[in-house]
Amino acid sequence: MLIDSHMHIHSSRWYPDHAKWLHAVAEARSTYPFRDPHELLPKYQKMWEDADGRKWSDQYQRLGIDIAVNFPNDFGMAWGEEAAVSVEEMNRSYCELAKKYPGRFYSFIGVDPRRHNAVELLEKGVKEWGAKGLKLLPHTGFYPNDRICYRLYEKCVELGVPVAIHTGYGMALPMKYASPVHLDEPAQDFPELEFIAAHAGCGIGHQWQEMAVVAKFNPNISLDLAEVEATVIKGGYRESKGKYKDHIPAFLDMLDIWRNMLPGGCLNILWATDYPYPSFAGFPLDLIKGWVELFNNLPAVAAEYGYDFSQAEADNMRYKNAARIMKLDLKVGIK
Repeated sequence: MLIDSHMHIHSSRWYPDHAKWLHAVAEARSTYPFRDPHELLPKYQKMWEDADGRKWSDQYQRLGIDIAVNFPNDFGMAWGEEAAVSVEEMNRSYCELAKKYPGRFYSFIGVDPRRHNAVELLEKGVKEWGAKGLKLLPHTGFYPNDRICYRLYEKCVELGVPVAIHTGYGMALPMKYASPVHLDEPAQDFPELEFIAAHAGCGIGHQWQEMAVVAKFNPNISLDLAEVEATVIKGGYRESKGKYKDHIPAFLDMLDIWRNMLPGGCLNILWATDYPYPSFAGFPLDLIKGWVELFNNLPAVAAEYGYDFSQAEADNMRYKNAARIMKLDLKVGIK
């Protein structure tokens, strides 16, 4: 079994225009020669349109990923521009998808803590819609240790659900808010709350070492590996168009260090992709396919490079940790 503990389903109606524009700019500038983002934007929006989940469902079946956990993003307050539909409607739509794909798809509630109704939306999402946790996107303009977040942490404790917090790069927004060190204080103040450090500091070449130090002294912090594959699998962000060789040995070294430093070892690591990122242009999904294959064969691949990862450790990362932390029922919808 394989659980993608951090992915996204998109619809243009769920994102402010400025957020869509910045994604197009990021894609236009991702490779040289740079392209015109105005030309990319219509194609980009059409490519990402998947409000009914059909693209995701078909692609995950072909990739061999059994369960997906969606992390909604609330970008509205970053620029003071809201999407075509309200944040409440966006989150409700995601939870409705979970009913359409029982046992295969789950969703968190994504809401900016600065919204006046953030706590109420979280409670409604969990109690009435079946959401599995809270997703925070700090680089939209707040720190995870800001006291405005604490009322949401308190509600998560009351509801018995985890909180996932973006760490690492800023996606055209200020990175300073997403530094892993800002998880240290709330994790200490809420030892009974499960924190998921989304992206684990973003992998090789990013803030993975800072992430390791923060998590070492907070056993209630787990790391998800979303988009780390772009720093590991051959081709990188350029996929089949690039010359980036695989960095599996470096990743195994990083994974081994995390295993040594984290209080629970591999019990504190969750497999994830960040789908449809980082496969921007046309969804070739080469990176995710390689990521699936690596973890499906982790003990054997690790042994080739002199590392010893057991099948039990691999299974914990591949699905058991996500099921435990997010309280997913693995018996529903899986045949």
